Amino acid sequence: MKQLVFLFVILSCAFPVSAKSPLSLEDLNQIRKVKTVAFSPDGRLTAITLNLPDDSYDGIDLVSLRELYVVSKRGRISPVISGGRQLGHVKWNKDSDALYFLGKMQDDKTVSLYSIAIGDDEPVKVYAGETDIKGFDINQNNDVALVWGYPSEEKQQKQLSKAGFNANVFGESAKNASLWRVSLLNQNKNAQLLYNQSHVLSAKWIPQTEQILLHHSPSPFADDVVMESAISVLKPSGQIQITNHHRGKVGEISVSPDGSHYAFIGAEDQSDPAEGRLWLSQISSPNPVNILPNFEGHVTAINWFNPTTIGFIGAQNLSTFIANKDIEDLKKAYRVRVKHEGKISAISVDSKGYNIAYLADSPEHPNELFIKTKHSNKRMTNSNVWLKDRALPKQTEVYYTGRDGTIIDGILVAPLDDSGPTSSAIIFVHGGPEAHFSLGWNNSYSYPVAYAASKGFYSFLPNYRGSTGKGVAFTKLGQRDYAGAEFDDLLDARNFLIEEYDVDPLRVGITGTSYGGYAAAWAATKQHDYFAASVSGMGVSNQISKFGTTDIPTEMLKLHALVAPWEDWTWYLERSPIYHTKNATTPLLLLHGSEDTRVSPSQSKELYRYFKSNANAPVRLVLYPNEAHGLALAPAKLDYSMRLMRWMEHFIVQQNKSKPNKQLPHYDLPETELSSE
Repeated sequence: MKQLVFLFVILSCAFPVSAKSPLSLEDLNQIRKVKTVAFSPDGRLTAITLNLPDDSYDGIDLVSLRELYVVSKRGRISPVISGGRQLGHVKWNKDSDALYFLGKMQDDKTVSLYSIAIGDDEPVKVYAGETDIKGFDINQNNDVALVWGYPSEEKQQKQLSKAGFNANVFGESAKNASLWRVSLLNQNKNAQLLYNQSHVLSAKWIPQTEQILLHHSPSPFADDVVMESAISVLKPSGQIQITNHHRGKVGEISVSPDGSHYAFIGAEDQSDPAEGRLWLSQISSPNPVNILPNFEGHVTAINWFNPTTIGFIGAQNLSTFIANKDIEDLKKAYRVRVKHEGKISAISVDSKGYNIAYLADSPEHPNELFIKTKHSNKRMTNSNVWLKDRALPKQTEVYYTGRDGTIIDGILVAPLDDSGPTSSAIIFVHGGPEAHFSLGWNNSYSYPVAYAASKGFYSFLPNYRGSTGKGVAFTKLGQRDYAGAEFDDLLDARNFLIEEYDVDPLRVGITGTSYGGYAAAWAATKQHDYFAASVSGMGVSNQISKFGTTDIPTEMLKLHALVAPWEDWTWYLERSPIYHTKNATTPLLLLHGSEDTRVSPSQSKELYRYFKSNANAPVRLVLYPNEAHGLALAPAKLDYSMRLMRWMEHFIVQQNKSKPNKQLPHYDLPETELSSE
């Protein structure tokens, strides 16, 4: 009962206003976000999952723990699954009185399929396999489920593994996920294998039929998933009837309520860096149509309003909106239903297409639930009431002109205290590069902009060329030009800060992760004359060796470089930070997950060796055990943000010449949490 009271306070109550304090780095690990949304078919309730913050620092992995709630249109919030479980992939039954979901309950060895009736206290296990279920779908009659996941290890292989014969044949050992059919009326619930000829990414029942829409790739390897996936219609027997071999990336897929069409988010062509076009296809056709061919933005999510109307989230410049498109009159312009200053990330529509539930953030709050009806558009949840006691900095939409005349937009985050030092700035560079910043909640462990504002920094988040949100042509501007005009945009961002906001040219830092980490490494080497400090997270340092160690070499080649290393070794080398370390003067901090397969930690190790041997500036490399391309655990994220900001303050504000202590002052954490016992 105590847990439920606590949640009610978190989501619903308000407290007396007190003196506001800045958002701390520790606060970032306490942020709750609404993660998924599903409108009930009858439109009465919305199911949401809420992530649990992990601020315990006890070494226990709490990543992916969530709680499940239902929210009425009047704002009543009722807990369904409390206390934190590994759960997700929530779907309503046809009668809107029960939910299906994937979960791993207390005694489960694998992620299993569950159901729970609204009002009941305990979920019922519907089906469990020998391995984790990765996804599921329920047919219209709620009597048959599709589940997909990896097959269990063969008995002989288990015996060999126990004996120590567990060699991994690189690039050949991974298994494809398979698709099974499970009868929900059969008490034994034995699974019937339907498809295992390629790697199953998702599957959906096609309404009014027994057919299945399958999204699959040649293998589970990242390059095949990203670059070579296809959409097929399966017969009830599991045989492929027709296939759409889309040339380019494929994102979300949605089947029309009458089973006549499906829509999907895909790339414009095989050289488009990002999926962001809205494609439509008849179920019986292998030839989809791009129904928003000239959209100067990117589509990020879709959901059908009715059999003839497809809804979508459009990201355009720094804002997002929800719109719908009539598929019977494709020449008619789309109709905007919801405008939002921040970022809308998910959408769900009731069965009649009247009401829209969506998740969105803003500069004042992370993802929350909103419901748009005919008469109102309301925010329904407040998952971080304590944020009202935090002083959050102002975010401003700004534009500047690059040296070649290209207009670049970005977000300027002003210092909190106008009376304090405002001559310092940090440029935060997003990864991708096929991504972009929106005018929303932009605080994270690698982008602690509110904390930076409390320390007197301007933060600038530019959408340099190659970013999404402005259409395909703008996204392609960075192709065949690693670290070229795209990173000149970052130098022009620096000039913009100096000219328009009186930032000291000697007090500008730069940081980013992934491709943003590459930018930070480039700024510390080739462009070292312009930056006082650099922090590179999971960044590229050697384009030649990166091609040979990443899990997405085909994407690198076809969507970004457009030329193979063996066709132009010199170009690859000259676009590598290691090539420009001689006499570099910018202090460089390298942060990397030791299990990163996207950008190998060897990239940071290489740059560390070259920088230490060849540069005239401090360098430090920090590796995070058991972390991949993006950190997951609270201690690692706090460590990252503390090191990032200390590096910036140490070299930019204090203008020190030598490195800070390698240890961090974790003295403010409770002593029991730091104990080895």
